[in-house]
Amino acid sequence: MRIPSALELTVPEWTSLRNIVANGFTPTQQVGAGHRARLTELGLIRAGMGGLIATPTGRIVARL
Repeated sequence: MRIPSALELTVPEWTSLRNIVANGFTPTQQVGAGHRARLTELGLIRAGMGGLIATPTGRIVARL
């Protein structure tokens, strides 16, 4: 498994990821379904307790 590059994300997807990382926990409804699906597929976020949190990989990509 490889870590995705921030360049593989669209600007809106990257912005969504950065917001999730910055907030630490984001309600699911605040991120569009398309972004949520793509970021989850790449292993950058996961759903938990009614919201979204960044995975360790997601935090790395958000800072690149």
